[in-house]
Amino acid sequence: MARALANPPAAGWHYSNTGHVLLDMIIERVTGRHWWDAVRRRIVGPLGLTGTSWPGDSPAIPGPHARAYQPFEAGPPIDVTEQIIPDPGSAIISTTQDLNTFFRTLFSGRLLPPAQLAEMTRTVPVAPELAALLPGARYGLGIFQRPLPCGGTYWSHPGGWGGYLTDNGVTADGRRSVVLSVSSVLGTGPDDYVRQQHAADALVEGALCAAGG
Repeated sequence: MARALANPPAAGWHYSNTGHVLLDMIIERVTGRHWWDAVRRRIVGPLGLTGTSWPGDSPAIPGPHARAYQPFEAGPPIDVTEQIIPDPGSAIISTTQDLNTFFRTLFSGRLLPPAQLAEMTRTVPVAPELAALLPGARYGLGIFQRPLPCGGTYWSHPGGWGGYLTDNGVTADGRRSVVLSVSSVLGTGPDDYVRQQHAADALVEGALCAAGG
């Protein structure tokens, strides 16, 4: 709180993982329980997301999983599968099947009341520095709205950490969705991230457009 604001409230947008940490603290203060307990009781359990877990401070991944590879400044890619991620939201482990179930349930209106889903999907333009990575994207509460090359828009929240990259997309009615998991990062520079993200987007958007046709 001692630091200056990036911009006045409602006058701009910037992505910050600090917001997820603060959200976890608010959940714990309001419920009196650990944030993961609230997520498990409200989302993971009711939706039957049996492949979704939170490892805490363990570097191990339960069950069958892809290994992750990360290139550094020089040399071949390094196996970085076992790692401890400090950001609680990024540390959740899941499967492509569970993520499809989550996105379809959310956008079919079966997870949140209509007013809350409407607030979540009220968007603003993303910051210019993110526009190169996600062209045409707008951001709501934890979700991006993105244009489809075949017309219309879809909802998504791509991301990655330590060798893993996940891309996804779901239609506004929750009827069609696709989740892509990649277990190797192409490089360490900004151009590498943009190139890999655009390749992943092409697969997701192509699948959504084909399903819609």
